[in-house]
Amino acid sequence: MEKFVVDINHVPHIETRLAACIGYFDGIHLGHRQLIDETIRQAKLRGIKSAMITFHPDPWVVIKNIKKVEHLTTMKDRMDVVESLGIDVWIILNFTKELSECSPQLFLENILCQLPIDALIFGYDFRFGHRGLGDGKFLKEAGKQCFEAIEIDQISDDDKKISSTRISEAITEGDMETAARLLARPYSLSGIVVGGRHKGREIGFPTANLDYPQEYILPKIGVYIGEAEVPQGRFKTMINIGHNPTFNTRNEISIEAYLLDFNDLLYGQKITLTFLHRIRDEMKFDSIQRLIEQMLQDYQTTREYFDKQ
Repeated sequence: MEKFVVDINHVPHIETRLAACIGYFDGIHLGHRQLIDETIRQAKLRGIKSAMITFHPDPWVVIKNIKKVEHLTTMKDRMDVVESLGIDVWIILNFTKELSECSPQLFLENILCQLPIDALIFGYDFRFGHRGLGDGKFLKEAGKQCFEAIEIDQISDDDKKISSTRISEAITEGDMETAARLLARPYSLSGIVVGGRHKGREIGFPTANLDYPQEYILPKIGVYIGEAEVPQGRFKTMINIGHNPTFNTRNEISIEAYLLDFNDLLYGQKITLTFLHRIRDEMKFDSIQRLIEQMLQDYQTTREYFDKQ
């Protein structure tokens, strides 16, 4: 996948004509998939390449001066998913204060019309330009000299809009099944395995401790059934998100994964955890033996879950 960065004062030369969708696309959920599918369809119809135009950093960080914004996906996650879906070109708009203050007309003239776009695909609620004054109607009228503007209607599930906010709420409630349905894939996050206190190893459940980007939205504290993708392959996994109250409560939230049928060391390696089902709340046990008994029960529950699949 080709990659380009666009600045308000510099639009790189892209040789090929494009059918492009535009938006922030956090999560690349079912609603976003409709835009991506139409983009690829338009590209094939016209004999040109497909592209995604997105923004970095998150516009809310710049517009509202927010220091930390949580997302369903990092930029790298989004790039990987989009490439797997068949998008040919990835275009990042460097979102600055200056860009946020552009009028819709200037945004159109200085950026969109400077890109080799034949068809621009966007969602029904897409807004751009200063104070979000630009909309689909404006794109269709003012942009027709540069490209064909194609608007995609709202995509619903259970008569409700599919949105990143709705998916985020499901994840923070521990409802991984709903999140997976709306994302069209199970929710996952990636990080690097770091050394821990080895308490899991001492009781027969050695865990991989994840150093993860703080940008991720975390599932509700508790114990989950999931999968882990590591350099050695993909493994059934028990995942704990929480504060480790039995051994020594910590203020920060930790993510620890016990990979079934796996014995190698993973320190310093990338691991991607996929969350499939929430088993229970995190608990503080009055003895190590009681904790071991519960983990053996969780282990059995995990085995049975995959057997039923």
